[in-house]
This record gives sequence, structure tokens and C-alpha cells, in this order.
Amino acid sequence: MRKKVILNVKEAKSKVTTLLLTGLMCCPMMSLAQNLQINVSDAQFTRQMMERLIKEYNKVNPEFTATVVDTREKADASVSLSGQDDVNSIGRFAILPIANSENELLRNKKVVKGLSNKLKHQIFVERDLLEELDAEEEGEKQLPGTVYSLTGSHAITTTLVARDLSITPNRVKGKKILGSEENLISAVRSHQDAIAFNVASLAYDSNTYQPVEGLTVLATDLDGNGRISDEERSVISSLDKLTDYLDKLPHTGLPIGNISIKTDNQELRRFVDWASTEGQGYLSPYGFLKANKALTAQK
Repeated sequence: MRKKVILNVKEAKSKVTTLLLTGLMCCPMMSLAQNLQINVSDAQFTRQMMERLIKEYNKVNPEFTATVVDTREKADASVSLSGQDDVNSIGRFAILPIANSENELLRNKKVVKGLSNKLKHQIFVERDLLEELDAEEEGEKQLPGTVYSLTGSHAITTTLVARDLSITPNRVKGKKILGSEENLISAVRSHQDAIAFNVASLAYDSNTYQPVEGLTVLATDLDGNGRISDEERSVISSLDKLTDYLDKLPHTGLPIGNISIKTDNQELRRFVDWASTEGQGYLSPYGFLKANKALTAQK
């Protein structure tokens, strides 16, 4: 009788162990996989690209799970934008001059040929009194259009444009828009006389690769040689042509920023390493450029 009781106890323990293991496998709350968060609150226009990178990395590492969030609360990683090269960079973004497609400025012969450095200064830079007087003496005509630009501590596009024009950000002309790059796109599309600078990934439709409806991308010096070629005028017609052209240049005449992921999490560090190497082929469909090759090689 005692032997039978011992056997029953062993059977009971075995059943309990099986039930516990089954519960661990079926219950999401008990899952061993960590659901990490990557914050894009300061770089909202990178969301789609980040989600694609996560999806592709998950195919390589099925145990990796991460969610892109837009929050000021602490997350496991944060996407940041800067004008400085960074070993944590996973890609770069280009900033282009854009205008409302109904803007009278687009009928100006000089603008049609392309924005030279002098023309960019004339359109986008706030002049002091002496500069205005010099322009009048030279017979410079007032150009139509109202400049719109981002303002605030996270207005990286304005900072990079100002650096490209060799001025301080407060000298960028026009109406100031608070918020994100998406807010600036909305302002340009909503005002017929608007002209601005913005990131290529927002200026073009990610599905058609054509400029967003209501927007015109202005021809400008892409390779930084001081001239605007027919090829440069041609490639701005399509996002895929533009990113392919820019990725082949050793340097560009456009304001360029870096996209970095800051984290102390080891799983996310491995994801960043993959994104800056094997993941580079997934950037261009979203209008982003590959990371600095020299920095990628240092990793």
C-alpha cells in the first residue's frame, strides 16, 4: 500500500511540473523574451525606417523583440539626430529646399535653374540693414514667398541649414513653427507662398517615391561643386534616384545629419551593430542615406 502511495506522489509531481512548464510557454506575461522600447520622440520621421529595421533584424535574431515608441518617459534606447559623426550612427538624412507647388517663386528663372549659394542666402537668410542697402544698390529684386522654419531646442534641421549657410540659427528667415518636421511639412502644404527646408524622407511619398502632393523639391547643388548640373535637376524628381545619387558621393553640398541610437542595453547594442552594417540596405526606400563608412568600419 505504501509503495502505491509513493508512486502516486511521484505521478502528481510530474503532472504539476508539466503544467508549470506549459503555463510558462503559453502565458505571454511569463515569456523570457524582453520587449524593448526604442524612443523616437526627438526623431519622429525615422519611425517607419526603425520599424523596418526591427522587423528585418527579427528574422536574423528571432528572440529580439522591440517596439518603437514616442514618449518623453525613459525607454531602453533613444534615437537622436545630430550634425556630428557618431560611432553609434545607423544612417544619415539629407535636408532639401522645398516649396508649396503653387508658390510664385517657382516661376522665377533663377530658381528654376537651381538654388546657388547666393540665391539660398537671398531666400533664407535674415539680413541686417547694411546688407539690405547693399542689395538695393546692386539692383537685387525682392523674391516672392514666405520662409517657414522649425524653432525650439530640438529643431535640428534649422541648426543644420544654418551651419550650411554659415550663419546662426536665429538668422534663418521666416515664420517659426514649433514641433516636429512633420509640422513643418503641413505648414508648407497649407500656405501657397511657403518655402522651407526639410528632410528628404518627408518631402517624398514613401510609396510612389514622388514628391508629396502639393510640394515641389527645388533644384540645388547636390555634389557641392558650386554648380547645378542637368543630372542634379533630374534626380530630385524621384526619391530612389536621389538617395542612390547621394549615397555614391564622397561628400555632398546638402545639409546632412546623423541618426544615432543611444543605449546601454546589450541586446540593443547588437541591434545597432547589425543596423549599421547588414541593415544598411533597408534605409534608401525611406529616403535615408547609409552611415558614414569610416565610422562603421571602426565598430
